Amino acid sequence: MADGVEAIIQRLYGLPTFFVAGLPRSGTTWLQQMLNAHPELLCLGESHFVNDMVPGLYNVLWKFTKSRSNPERTWAPGVVGPQTEHMLPVLRMAFASLAAANLGDTDLSRLRAIGEKNPDNLYHAERVWRVFPEARIIHIIRDPRDGAVSGFARFRARLPEDLTRPQYVEAYAKDWASRLQTVRGVAQGRPYREIRYEDLHADTLGRAADLFRFIGVSDAPADVAAATDAASFERLSGGRRQGEVDAASHYRRGEVEGWRDELTEEEVHLAELKAGRMMASLGYAVSEEGLARAEA
Repeated sequence: MADGVEAIIQRLYGLPTFFVAGLPRSGTTWLQQMLNAHPELLCLGESHFVNDMVPGLYNVLWKFTKSRSNPERTWAPGVVGPQTEHMLPVLRMAFASLAAANLGDTDLSRLRAIGEKNPDNLYHAERVWRVFPEARIIHIIRDPRDGAVSGFARFRARLPEDLTRPQYVEAYAKDWASRLQTVRGVAQGRPYREIRYEDLHADTLGRAADLFRFIGVSDAPADVAAATDAASFERLSGGRRQGEVDAASHYRRGEVEGWRDELTEEEVHLAELKAGRMMASLGYAVSEEGLARAEA
């Protein structure tokens, strides 16, 4: 059994990697399910590999290296502990081991890439590329007004009791614009792809096929149709149609521009103030008044 596991890990270690990123409630889970349903892909859920396991393992390895450089703790002949360039293969092997532990009934012989989805990957793109220089990052972007509505409803029990929805909308929109600007700067010259949640809704088959090509796997119509069908809102929500709200479900509404029915005029103004210019650049409808007073 051990030999079998080692062979699987070695096979996974040699595969290209990809990571899904995006602010919470932007469609990262929908995209992960879609990618994972492709027969040539394994896309893990939120393992927090990049922001948890990577720094944890790095700290353990660096602690060992520092201890070996302490003459009071070393008997001759000593050894030199691993430097950063020696640690990176260990981190990559750890990701392959994580993928092996979550392989399930996936057909290993068909796999051509492995990846992971986590909204936090958006905050750690530089670290992703430090460990996996050739990794592809897919950033799914959603109208921050919809993201804020969904986030406040989903996370309300975990938020401070005195935090109002207008305050949440304002903070969400500010972070949305800031993160976009930051990750675009980091991604210059790297394999990075943005996709709007709304575009994936409008042309699911076409946009999914484009993402599969970006990762480097089959875009055959049958594979694309099977993956998108497996990740449809109706399937993921247990039979509800888009627009049918279940506030307790991870798949709450699954609809574009639901914010128009839910946000107050004040909340819309706050979102436009913090992110209006970036929203407009991405094709989201912003009032002329909102653009005029949007923060630079």
